[in-house]
Amino acid sequence: MNSFVMKLFTKRQTGLAQSFAMPMSRVAGAVMLAMAALAFAPAHAQSPNATPVPSDDDAAAQTAADALTAPVSGSEQQDLPNVAMSSQIVFQVLAAEVALQRGQPAPAYQTYLSLARDTHDPRFAQRATEIAIAAQSPNDALTSAQVWQQFAPHSERAAQLSASLLIVSGKPDDAKPTLQRELAKVSPEQRGEAILSLQSLLSRGPNRVGGLNVLKDLIANDLDRPEAQLALARQQLLADDQPGAKASLEKALQLRPDYLPAALTLARMGPQERAEGIASFEKYLDKNPKSHDARLALAQLYLSSDRLDDAQKQFEIMRKNDSKDLTPLMALALINIQKKQFDKAKDYLNQYAKGAENTPGGDPGQAYIYLAQLSLEQKDEAAASQWLDKIPRTSQQYLPAQVTRAQLLARQGKVDEARALIGSLQSSDPRELALLARTDSALLFEAHRYKEAEENLAKAVAAFPDDPDLVYDYAMAAEKNGHFDVMETQLRTLMRTQPANPQAYNALGYSLVDRNQRLDEAVQLIEKAAALAPNDAFIMDSLGWARFRQGNSAEAEKILKNAYDLQPNAEIGAHLGEVQWRSGQQDQARATWRQAQKLEPDNDTLVKTLKRLQVNDL
Repeated sequence: MNSFVMKLFTKRQTGLAQSFAMPMSRVAGAVMLAMAALAFAPAHAQSPNATPVPSDDDAAAQTAADALTAPVSGSEQQDLPNVAMSSQIVFQVLAAEVALQRGQPAPAYQTYLSLARDTHDPRFAQRATEIAIAAQSPNDALTSAQVWQQFAPHSERAAQLSASLLIVSGKPDDAKPTLQRELAKVSPEQRGEAILSLQSLLSRGPNRVGGLNVLKDLIANDLDRPEAQLALARQQLLADDQPGAKASLEKALQLRPDYLPAALTLARMGPQERAEGIASFEKYLDKNPKSHDARLALAQLYLSSDRLDDAQKQFEIMRKNDSKDLTPLMALALINIQKKQFDKAKDYLNQYAKGAENTPGGDPGQAYIYLAQLSLEQKDEAAASQWLDKIPRTSQQYLPAQVTRAQLLARQGKVDEARALIGSLQSSDPRELALLARTDSALLFEAHRYKEAEENLAKAVAAFPDDPDLVYDYAMAAEKNGHFDVMETQLRTLMRTQPANPQAYNALGYSLVDRNQRLDEAVQLIEKAAALAPNDAFIMDSLGWARFRQGNSAEAEKILKNAYDLQPNAEIGAHLGEVQWRSGQQDQARATWRQAQKLEPDNDTLVKTLKRLQVNDL
């Protein structure tokens, strides 16, 4: 929520922030990111590596001076005690900051907490809280934040942070009075967005049901707002209340028929809901053809149903309706990339870049990153590098550009250099940190360093447990190393948290089929995936392979041919070839395998298939 989120922390002097294990500037902007920085870490301030180790003790002295003279707001001034700044206090503060500079947050935290209790000065408790947050220790942070609040009862910052930490600790009920007070301060015009921010904060805590109950109480008088219904639905999904979430989303769309976030959330719940959403928006657009948001929602629903042509028509209409709107240009480019119509895609991307360059606040880097990736797809590494060079540090695509550059290095066999580049990138955004972790592990995976990849992903999932892509990648790495129990645990977690994610069902189903285990269950999983994504070639491949394992070679060949026509891929070709080989169609099998070899000669599945069947005469 606006006042709650924006005022949670105040940005302190640069010297102070430099002593943190994670930069605090982004945390200063939002409770959500503060909680993301806390929720994934073990609750121990005693980690010796939690804080970087500068070599210059002068920085510690400067930070100590900042801590002793830190400004306070007018309302907080009345809470400061009348305590003389003795030489002993100065010495203790300096010693604490020196400990921080040397990578020892635990004694620094304890020193500041003791000073706060001895002097009743809330500034020392605030500093202890900051150290605990930097050390990623929510329990210690909660202890010091409550001391801070005790000695600064007029401090909004202390109250807000205590509430946030209570949520992370699984005690949303204890945070409720502060949340209620902060929500009451928001103007009616901003209340809808504030409720969505409130739900984002509650979602960071492990007590999802408790968070849902608190949210219901806090928004009891706001149920006529579509944002409130959306917030309720999001928390209901987290609390595994699917029927309640569907009802809340349908209510949100009754209140605002063109409410895109609610429509997309409903569509992600399953194919039936997606079909209902499409029908609803088609009907609405018949009556309101100029509605930009409704048309955008319909286009996105078409995309989620793999109806590319229908989505393209909607974006073309949007382009005609407003030639200055850059959104349809990017969408049309991505659709044409999906269709492998790369020349058309490049044309749209160049138009987007030109428009963004002439638009205040525009970011041509959005187009440059895709142009670079298209060049890589067409094996033009020099052109890809040139496009990446055009993306400035100010672009939102700067970090993805460096990721692409790392992938380029890996293609050249410079895996360690690529990993060093990824390791040098810094961010305080948890989503970007998760992306970097995924990229580093992907580099290891592509280099067949599966053990290292799995180890890295295990750490990353512990740090970012709510990132579905990391969970999926971890499962795939575990499977590669034969850790099937780990794989299944991760995929079932993904099914629980994202019940409409077809890849989770497909991955587990395919793994069971490939190992010829629990075939009936495997087929049910794959059929569930196919219902969610009927035109996905890799899910079709899994289903075809399952039919083959069940002894139905004719149906298997038909499904695999359709998959291979839809997505020529070496692994699908390996499966199709084996079905043909086992059916007595040796010549056709060899032809299929030859084509698959041209696509990816080193494909693991293809190589193992040919070796197992002792086929050496392609």
